[in-house]
Amino acid sequence: MRKLMFIIGAGVGYILGAKAGRERYEQISEQASKVWGNPKVQSTVEDVKAQAPRAASAVAGSAKDIADQARAKVTGHETTGLSGDYENATGSWDSRTGTASVDDSSFGPGGDKLP
Repeated sequence: MRKLMFIIGAGVGYILGAKAGRERYEQISEQASKVWGNPKVQSTVEDVKAQAPRAASAVAGSAKDIADQARAKVTGHETTGLSGDYENATGSWDSRTGTASVDDSSFGPGGDKLP
């Protein structure tokens, strides 16, 4: 008997909940339609559509620069700035004096490790 009462109660709760849920969904959907149809919202949407290609281009350019910098650091071939100077873990270049410094202490097996 308890099982039957539980099943009936669950069924009634489900039906009432589904009806209330559907009504709330309809309210939310109606409000969303009103907001979307608002002329100010549509004006903003059109502005964003017009600016999207420029924003995408700027983001793509920035992403390419970041990828190039990461690739340069990983491969050890770093790019230079506008002045032509650079410095990384293995050395540096001073374009004003034309001098390079190289840290050769970690190249190869080292003198004490040669056969």
